[in-house]
Amino acid sequence: MDNLSQRYLRLCQAYSQLAERYTKLDIDHMTLRERLVPFLMAFKYYKQMAEQLSAEKLAMQQEINDLRDRYQTLASQTGDVPVNAELLAALSEAEGQMALIEETLKEQDTDLDPNLLPMEKQLLEEYTAGVGDFQALLPHSSSRSEGAS
Repeated sequence: MDNLSQRYLRLCQAYSQLAERYTKLDIDHMTLRERLVPFLMAFKYYKQMAEQLSAEKLAMQQEINDLRDRYQTLASQTGDVPVNAELLAALSEAEGQMALIEETLKEQDTDLDPNLLPMEKQLLEEYTAGVGDFQALLPHSSSRSEGAS
């Protein structure tokens, strides 16, 4: 009977250790999720901002093209180039804005996350791709692994 009580005691101790480890894992998981949400929100915001800047760039490019067309039309109708300070200022400002937007887009194409360390960028890439340790975190990867079983 003493052997049975020792086995039961070891089983209870193992269960207690398992419960402690599970609690720690659960706390770590909640902490990670709490930290991930602001990151994902910022990521979504910057992605939307990049799309908005691209749309603004296209609109400004169209505006510049329209201004150039109007300018060329006026120049061809009068036979010489009309010098209009307001038109030149607007064109110069639009070109300056276009240059700024193009520079921003080039920087984004080069590096979407300039404030992240290379290790953090790799971690983000792994999370986004749902590979390695992150497979179980993504909703679509769990259904994929269930289908493979």
